[in-house]
Amino acid sequence: MKMQTLEVSLGNRSYPIHIGKGLLSQADLILPHLKRKQVAIVSNTTVAPLYMQTLADALTQSGVNVIQIVLPDGEAYKNSETLNLIYDALLQNRCERSTTLIALGGGVIGDLTG
Repeated sequence: MKMQTLEVSLGNRSYPIHIGKGLLSQADLILPHLKRKQVAIVSNTTVAPLYMQTLADALTQSGVNVIQIVLPDGEAYKNSETLNLIYDALLQNRCERSTTLIALGGGVIGDLTG
């Protein structure tokens, strides 16, 4: 399958959406969007075992410091306790405002990471 790219046009906040197979191993798609060479990947116990390591390895091999944060899965965990797990991991790893957070998962992960 060939990669397709859609552009979300929001002026200076525009961004691409890449669609295709094997994209998590292509760090070059993410690197231009990083303010610094540090990311925190936030996922859950269902998605992380399937995809986290592929993405983390690709970024690490490109010189990016990767923090992996794995949360419990499910709508029941969309709460301040779970959000605090993200904050705690960011603080423990001395992340700054310029650290990019990557949501690797569905709705709850996207909501908590965003």
